[in-house]
Amino acid sequence: MILIADDEPPARERLVTLLGAIRPGAETVEVADGFGALTAIETQTIGLAFLDIRMPGLDGLEVARHINTLVTDAPAVIFTTAYERFALKAFDLGAIAYLVKPVRPSALEAALARSVRWNPALAWPANHPDGRARKLLVARSSGELRTVAVDAVIYFEAQEKYVRAVHREGQLLLNESLATLEEEFGARFLRVHRSYLVAVEAIARLVHEPAGERFVELRDSHARIPVSRRLVPIIRRRILEED
Repeated sequence: MILIADDEPPARERLVTLLGAIRPGAETVEVADGFGALTAIETQTIGLAFLDIRMPGLDGLEVARHINTLVTDAPAVIFTTAYERFALKAFDLGAIAYLVKPVRPSALEAALARSVRWNPALAWPANHPDGRARKLLVARSSGELRTVAVDAVIYFEAQEKYVRAVHREGQLLLNESLATLEEEFGARFLRVHRSYLVAVEAIARLVHEPAGERFVELRDSHARIPVSRRLVPIIRRRILEED
């Protein structure tokens, strides 16, 4: 199955037409945004995905970062874009090719030839080589894909096989490690304990109890998150920097 994700119907129609000429009988599924692309990749057997780099909500680059958190057999990905400057980012994220719109038949044929040699084991590093952290987190909850804005997350808590992202409207269980989240979102979140990353802006103060326990108190809820003693100097310095 071939996935075509593009918010512009004419661009999707052109790819379907060109694919029909090069690979007669190939099955395609079309979606208009990145969330639809992730849903299709998770629920259908997608061997090749064409992702438009610029789409509303989740763009093609963010979709690529989420693929390996949702499926074990990553599809080959070909990015499509009207902006050639995105090419380097595309290859950094593991794409086999990028196509500049309007897509030329010869360029598409060459990209398809490369997809035959695709090795899923090399697909989609979880990091962010272009230096840009994700804006949304995606996970399956109650049988469907859900998203939460990173800016809305108050803290991450490691829980056995999952990480719980606690946000203003509830929580989302992520199939990611706390270390990976810290690497990507360290500019916004602070490690306060081996099991917790807390949004710096959500911290009201550092609390020292007479018995020796230490906590960070959250601004809105006044909830307390445990703190590792060895991290106290880093936490205190970071809070002062933010103030």
